[in-house]
Amino acid sequence: MAIATVPRYQQIAQLLRAAITDGTYKVGDLLPTEQELCARHGISRHTARDALRLLTDAGLVTRKRRAGTMVAAATEPALFVQPLGGFQDLLQYARSARLTILAYGPAPADGMARDLGLDPGDWRELRGLRREGAKVVGLTRVLIRADCAPLQGEIEESPTIADAVEARFGMVASRIDQQISAMVLDSRLAALLGSEPGAAALRTRRTYHDARGALFLASESAHPADRFVYSMSFNRERE
Repeated sequence: MAIATVPRYQQIAQLLRAAITDGTYKVGDLLPTEQELCARHGISRHTARDALRLLTDAGLVTRKRRAGTMVAAATEPALFVQPLGGFQDLLQYARSARLTILAYGPAPADGMARDLGLDPGDWRELRGLRREGAKVVGLTRVLIRADCAPLQGEIEESPTIADAVEARFGMVASRIDQQISAMVLDSRLAALLGSEPGAAALRTRRTYHDARGALFLASESAHPADRFVYSMSFNRERE
């Protein structure tokens, strides 16, 4: 992708983020002022301010009037830590990360339904953002079988989509399968997530099956690598 498609303030933020990560600017150091950034990169004051705002939102720097912009951390803290220890742990993220619905309607023919070998006509698809506080931690696509698809308002009022399905149709997940893989954000996903194209991310796909083993819900989420952590703990069994 041509770099020109990336907003200029995001380009500057990425340059500064890289300089913080590689130690050019260490914790406690001051970053260049807005005026210095304008002169160095040929940008407007507004662009410089937006670039620094991204770093502030990420927790990398703090800004104080008359003191400047100081590096607060060498890496961005993960905004959400997902423990993986059992069935209920898989539902923690869906219950605690707030869902903002972007679209909800018939599943497109070229979307996730096709990838899973399903007939799109039998499914509805939801697209949304997951937020932890004000920060976006992931982008989610969810397939819901049409015969057990809740109304959008019911989804918005429920802790999870699975809870909304259970409340309306009495259908409960007896098995959840999960796959985690690495991915790279394209320009469209990066724009929705407020990240940079080409940034590393985690892809999480889950399929929900009822007591008979029938699939009724499937989700796929993309999480920028610097905002989401999976955590596992193992205990050695005593002999």
